[in-house]
Amino acid sequence: MDCLVINGYVSDKIGLVFDRSDIAKMDDAAREDACREYQSSLEDLTFNSKPHINMLTILAEENLHFAKDIVAIIEAQITKVFMNIEFSISAINFDEESYV
Repeated sequence: MDCLVINGYVSDKIGLVFDRSDIAKMDDAAREDACREYQSSLEDLTFNSKPHINMLTILAEENLHFAKDIVAIIEAQITKVFMNIEFSISAINFDEESYV
């Protein structure tokens, strides 16, 4: 939004005036929506799917201003998947030891 800040209030090109706290609330709502959408789509990625990965890339590009949040979501998902793999391997090893 191209705007002019005067005494803590923001006026956009068409003359609407917003309090800075209103803009912060809009940014927070946009951030939450973008993060929720990205996380949901990332959790749906359960196998190598080029179209799905392309869609995630597009979502990230459309929300570059929330890049740090998106990176944190990706890191959390990688950690979650890694922990599940580690748990599965431990369970397999435990089962193999039971049969020896």
